[in-house]
Amino acid sequence: MQPEEFTLVRDLVRTFATHHAVDSADAIGPKSRAAAQEALDGLGLAELRCTTPPAATVQECALLAEEHGRLPLTTSLLGTALLAPELLRLLGTGEHGTRFTIALAPDLRLPGPRAADLRAWDCDGADAALYVDTEGTVTRAEPGSPAPTADLLRSVRKASAVGGPLGRLAAEDRQRWQAYALVLVASELVGAAGSFVERSVEYARERRQYGRRIGSFQAVQHLLADATVLVEACTSATRYAAWCLDHEPPEQALTTARVAKAEVNTSAVEAVYAGMQVFGGIAQTWEHIAHLYLRKVLVGATTLATTADLLPALAAPEATR
Repeated sequence: MQPEEFTLVRDLVRTFATHHAVDSADAIGPKSRAAAQEALDGLGLAELRCTTPPAATVQECALLAEEHGRLPLTTSLLGTALLAPELLRLLGTGEHGTRFTIALAPDLRLPGPRAADLRAWDCDGADAALYVDTEGTVTRAEPGSPAPTADLLRSVRKASAVGGPLGRLAAEDRQRWQAYALVLVASELVGAAGSFVERSVEYARERRQYGRRIGSFQAVQHLLADATVLVEACTSATRYAAWCLDHEPPEQALTTARVAKAEVNTSAVEAVYAGMQVFGGIAQTWEHIAHLYLRKVLVGATTLATTADLLPALAAPEATR
């Protein structure tokens, strides 16, 4: 997209997020979820990565994922609007009239070679899911009953593979797809962690104890300064990984995506924990918005790949990756 086009799309996402963000866990319900998803679908974001060449770069999609993560939204942007269309584009196929999301393993990691038990992830508005095994074979999966997840904002359903393979990704396309998925999930977590730290700073400016704003206490200042540095580290690593997907070979892009996700898995969680400490006891209540951010980041840190999954792959010689 041209810069002015991207600015328009980003502003549309920001306006949408402001109108449809939830302010407590009690505001999450089937009707509100359906209305928000319908509004998101109306923005046409699924068209950004469905053509070759795509209308939007990976960097632009990553920034949109950041925006989506900044507020508590129940909508499926990553699964249905960004990840599934990119997978179909790389596969060189499509099914008209079917809205896809992606299918993951039961622990929400990247699936293994068998597709007996799957989870349709980020699946609001999706009719079916796409399962990619370790060899790059893509199979259709049908969503079933809701599956439990600690993230109250994300819809996850049990799924099972049906029919024969839709196709198989070439080795480079498989690397590119995996890197793209890691970058977008990491980007949304960056947005969530950054927004929560900003909320914590604003709270510290207003909250008074012993007649003084708590933001004037050095211990709180250090806590928030450290959290800000953690968010900046996440942001830098993730945006560089998105740039690599647009400009570097797939193998290098996958390496930087793994680095970014490993960084986010640790730093984003620590930053949100710091913000929880600043909010104090109120952040531990059901009514406060803090636990929605915490749940999102904690689950996201284990989605696709944990740090324990990523570090051995990064430590291995390049010829074996």
